[in-house]
Amino acid sequence: MTVWVEGATGKAGKRVVAALAEAGLKVRAASRHPGAPAGNVTPVRFDWYDESTWDESLAGAEALFLKGLDSDENAADLMARLIKSAAQANRVVLMSQHGVERSPAHTPRGRVEQAVRDSGRDWTILRPNWLMQNFDEDEYVYAAAVREDDEVVAGSGDHVVSFVDSRDVADAAAVVLSQDGHQGRDYNLTGPEALTYGQIAEILAKVSGRPIRHVDADLARHRAHFAKSGRSDAWADHMMQLFELIRADIFAPVTDSVERLTGHAPRTFEDYARETFAA
Repeated sequence: MTVWVEGATGKAGKRVVAALAEAGLKVRAASRHPGAPAGNVTPVRFDWYDESTWDESLAGAEALFLKGLDSDENAADLMARLIKSAAQANRVVLMSQHGVERSPAHTPRGRVEQAVRDSGRDWTILRPNWLMQNFDEDEYVYAAAVREDDEVVAGSGDHVVSFVDSRDVADAAAVVLSQDGHQGRDYNLTGPEALTYGQIAEILAKVSGRPIRHVDADLARHRAHFAKSGRSDAWADHMMQLFELIRADIFAPVTDSVERLTGHAPRTFEDYARETFAA
């Protein structure tokens, strides 16, 4: 089977590519800036906003791993057109977002999920919670402030999140892409515990030996933090909405989906932190 992986250089996508390649599947690793081929991985150029890249990128794809666009109002239409363009792909796996099923159906992510269900293909939806790797790989959300200021900036109070390691998400994706029995199903993927951002900061401080602390930012400071990224107002709005969901405890539940799909327990946040920040 040949699997086309969108966002193949991102936090989750690059690990999905690695997991699929390790399982012996052929991978078309789609991104705006593809690298060099390696083994059974063929990097291909793909841009959501340049449809001239679509057909060549999707050539030969028998299954699709999709992430889509978080804050674009046209995301569902783009998703539907892309799936239709992949004429040979009978299996579609969408990496959505934990909590979407409890959000209004008209949100961009809710509409994207519906576009996948309505695609006429065998679909599976994975809804991972917030990724642990945001703390070292996502400059815009946490990583820059952690690295430069020893701060975890999060207007979250004492509310908890069951963070999940992107490697566990990738392992789950490889299973549902390569094995039968997951069509028409959705899975909420979490780590084994729910933590406050204060506890997150304590773990990072302990393993790194640095005075990392949680900054429980008010709305104005939190928005200013996201604005420093230079990204669009729509993205900042999206992030502020996600933190509203944190304060509503939408991201608090812990599930056993990772273990049921992969056969191994999900990694803890301290596992991730020791591997990433101890140096």
